[in-house]
Amino acid sequence: MPTYAYKAKSRSGKIVKGQINAPSKLKAKNTLYNKGLRPLSVKAAVKMDVEADTKGLRRFIYRDASGDIQLRFGPDLPSTKELAVFTKQFSLMVENGIPMISSLKLLENSQRKMTFKTIIRSIAKQVEKGSTLNEAVESFPQVFDNLYVAMVRAGEKSGQLDVILRQLVSYIEKAAKIKSQIKSAMTYPVIIIVVAIGVVALLLAFVVPAFAKQFKDSGQDLPELTQMVVNLSDFLVNDWYIILGTLIGSFALFRYWIKTESGRTIFDRFLLKAPIIGDVMTKIAIGRFSSTMSTMLSSGVPILDSLVICAASSGNKTVEAFVQGVKDEIEKGGNFYEPLQKSPMFPPLVSSMVEVGETTGKLDETLRKIAEIYEDEVDAAIETMTSMIEPILIVVIGSIVGFIVLAMYLPVFDLAGTVG
Repeated sequence: MPTYAYKAKSRSGKIVKGQINAPSKLKAKNTLYNKGLRPLSVKAAVKMDVEADTKGLRRFIYRDASGDIQLRFGPDLPSTKELAVFTKQFSLMVENGIPMISSLKLLENSQRKMTFKTIIRSIAKQVEKGSTLNEAVESFPQVFDNLYVAMVRAGEKSGQLDVILRQLVSYIEKAAKIKSQIKSAMTYPVIIIVVAIGVVALLLAFVVPAFAKQFKDSGQDLPELTQMVVNLSDFLVNDWYIILGTLIGSFALFRYWIKTESGRTIFDRFLLKAPIIGDVMTKIAIGRFSSTMSTMLSSGVPILDSLVICAASSGNKTVEAFVQGVKDEIEKGGNFYEPLQKSPMFPPLVSSMVEVGETTGKLDETLRKIAEIYEDEVDAAIETMTSMIEPILIVVIGSIVGFIVLAMYLPVFDLAGTVG
């Protein structure tokens, strides 16, 4: 039985590390949850090595308990689109009765990326040795996430692997769209802010010094506002390395902080509550939650296992904690919709629809409809956010530029008044 190294948090908040034997990563997580621990990371306890392939490229690999060498990650992992194409082709081959190992070998030969070819070849070898498909794909968490593994397991158990794989394709494509929406929601404001900082920096670095030189040559006393801007310009021009070092240090510190458990939790909570962008991130979170749960339940994955996977794949610590709370509620005999009613993140419409779906026994279909609704909601929210951010940033940039221009012209106005 495989051994997994884990890092978890107890109910008291203490970080616990150790190893656990389990048939799969999902079972290991379930065991930890049953012990009152919340998994932070669960990884196969393996030995890492670095070897060179036939072309002399350095590749990171690991050796499992049987001694098999498997690729850990390389320079050319498959993209989301390539994974979706692979899954779609695999489902068609299985549906048409082509043996699994033959299908995998055909798919291996059709891949362009060496890393993906190696992964598929390793999966085929493991299946040949008697492993199930879900055990084989679970060996490569950098490509196949927990949801993928669980759905393949459900497909093998139900004998409907081709159907489950088609559902996986749909989910992967939707997940890629959500990822793109998150990127779009975060990228636009960042670009505008960077441009604004660049414009202000150019004014302070080139325009203000030209005015300052004229004022100095005239021997005129400068107003306090003008002197403040001139001092800021001098600091930018003469001590730019301090500013650059501060920015780089702040960025490095932020990246370190956001990788910590507390830092990530605080930042994720901020994203959901931030003005303007918080509405977009909340709707994306609800859409992803509904889509993941719908896909898992319709594939026959038990609801508790689905919630464990949904929590791990949420991408947001606040959402992860909420989903874990839903799981705890159900384990105590509660209903699925009750935690949604209590959560400020979920609007009444969603909890009401879930309640109806749970009552009628069509929870997966209801969640799918909610996910479809929120696809449109997210598109509209991003459009609204963009239309709101643009004028706000224009006003802010205009105000800053206007402030600098006014500060530079105050001495001119004073001189004109004196002459008059």
